Amino acid sequence: MLHSGFAMAEPSISVETRYYPVQGEDLKSLHESMQRNGPGGRFLAQTEWNIQWNYRWLKSGGLCRLTATEVAVDISMLMPEPTQAERFSARLQQSWQRFYDALLRHEQHHRDYGIMAAQELDELLSAQRPQPCHGFENELSSLARAVIAKYERLEKDYDRQTNHGINEGVVLQ
Repeated sequence: MLHSGFAMAEPSISVETRYYPVQGEDLKSLHESMQRNGPGGRFLAQTEWNIQWNYRWLKSGGLCRLTATEVAVDISMLMPEPTQAERFSARLQQSWQRFYDALLRHEQHHRDYGIMAAQELDELLSAQRPQPCHGFENELSSLARAVIAKYERLEKDYDRQTNHGINEGVVLQ
């Protein structure tokens, strides 16, 4: 697909999932271990994303025109991992699996916000028309910051609506 005279590339997406150790053989000790070893506060997992963008342009007749764009998103997920799950009772294994599946879905939703932000930024940059060079780079930076802020707001709304996943089943019981 061509936009503004150059081929549009998909954003580069990098996802890293790290795990923190969780010890215990009952609900109470598992929860205490997650509080102690997890990302902090009342959160039991964490997903962060960071978007970088780069572009090249040409100046012609007082107008600047993008010739290439690159957008990349780096996503880091931190999830709990029991160190002795084989010692769980059958009931505890089921409880853990329900909890973990709900937590993973919730964190994947956060991951998806980062991906959507990168895709939207890539599309908006690629669709830029030639414009006066004065303030060109400031305009592009403002555009990028606005896209990132939009998805950060959407994430906060999502966490409010789901009570940080509790309404989606992110409860170890």
